[in-house]
Amino acid sequence: MTSGEAVCQEFSNEVSTSSRIFEEDDYTLIELEEIKCRVEIDYFTPLVERMVQAGYCCTQVQKDLRSDSCTAWFEPMSP
Repeated sequence: MTSGEAVCQEFSNEVSTSSRIFEEDDYTLIELEEIKCRVEIDYFTPLVERMVQAGYCCTQVQKDLRSDSCTAWFEPMSP
């Protein structure tokens, strides 16, 4: 389990991870972790603050209009 996944699990029990593979210009392959986390709106800001401290950035947010929650996607920050 990565540090980002552990932080998300502190705020939600709906956490999933996946990996995407990119090819650089020099044909080097890079694997990028993506974390998807569903949280209540009230916990979104504290979650993002903790994820930034852990070295992750929020790449997308989708608010659920039927409930007071949202789904957020995170990736590691570039070095």
